[in-house]
This record gives sequence, C-alpha cells and structure tokens, in this order.
Amino acid sequence: MDNSKHLDDIKDIKKMMDKATRFSSLSGFSIVFAGLLAIIGGFIIYSDLEFFLHDGKLIGYSGLIEGEAGKEDLNRKIKLLLSVGSLLFLISFLSFYFSGLRKSKNQQVEFWNSSMKRALRALFIPVIAGGVFSMMLINQGYVGMIAPSTLIFYGLGLINASKFTYGDIEVLGYIQLSLGLISSFFMGYGLLFWVIGFGVCHIVFGFIFFFKYDRK
Repeated sequence: MDNSKHLDDIKDIKKMMDKATRFSSLSGFSIVFAGLLAIIGGFIIYSDLEFFLHDGKLIGYSGLIEGEAGKEDLNRKIKLLLSVGSLLFLISFLSFYFSGLRKSKNQQVEFWNSSMKRALRALFIPVIAGGVFSMMLINQGYVGMIAPSTLIFYGLGLINASKFTYGDIEVLGYIQLSLGLISSFFMGYGLLFWVIGFGVCHIVFGFIFFFKYDRK
C-alpha cells in the first residue's frame, strides 16, 4: 500500500511539474476551428483570384497588369487577400485565447504563465518575419510564393514553440514546413497546399489533441 501511495504521489508531482514548465491549455477545439476558417478563407480567396490565374495556375502578376483598370483590380484583390488573412488570424487567435482560458480554469493552472509567454514568443518571431517577407513578395510581384512562404515560416514557428508546449506541435510544424517546401516547386498550386496545411492539417491535429488531451 505504501509503495502504491508513493507512486501516486510521484505521478501527481510529475503532473504538477509538467503544468508548470509547459503551456498545456491549448484546446483541440480551437485548432479544429482554425482549420475550418482556413478552408473557408481559401475558397473565398480562390473565387476572386481569376486575375492571377494563367492556364489554370496561380502565378505572379508582373507583366499581367494592363492600364489603370488592371492596377485597380490588382490592388483590390491584394487588399482582399490581406483582409481575409488578417480576419482569419484575428478570429483564430480569439478562439485560441478564450478556449485556452477555459481549459486553464478547468486544469486549475494560470493561463498567462511564463510557459505561454515563451511559447508565443517562439511562435511569433518566425511568423512575424514571414508576414514581413510576404509583404515584400507582394510588393515585388511574386504572388505565387506567398503560400509556400507562409507555410514555411509558420512551420518553423511551431517547431520553436513545441519546446514549451505539447510535443505533437513539433510534428505539425514539420508537416507545415514540408508542405511549404514542396509547394514552392509547384507554383500553380500554392493555394491548394495552403488550404491543406492551414485547413486540413489543423482539423486532423485538432481532433488528435481533443481525444488525446482535452478528454482527460
């Protein structure tokens, strides 16, 4: 009996140390929700990208602009890309925040702890760098490289952040990174890879997180 009690105590201590050293309030539901938003956003963007399509492939717009009307249409479509992306990011972030806040209360751990701050810092440094790089690509006319770049930088961010949260995040990061590198060789299908990475992969991993961690 004593040995069994000691083992239970050790397990409890290990759980407490785990909660203190890693951000464990990530919700599987919020990951699934972000994936669904990405798929919806992908369809919205695709439905308005005729100007960037040539022989069915998404390419850069250098050399395709003819007259002021073409420039105005181009600017409108770029604004749509940025608006949809920003809106998706904001809604996803709010979903992560409120679902994580609720989960942390159920776990009886502090939500805004040092582990979360380190995880967010590790994630957002590559993500912000990727955002700036994508703006440069838009400015230079390399629209077809936006999707691969965002996947690559996001994957690097997840790999960095995985040190301070669940190890499964590292696997998701390598998948996003791989999709970004592969899509850079298939310039006409960047949006498809983007939807697979940010949409399908998030949904799959969200359900894995839900059944593996949230139901405990």
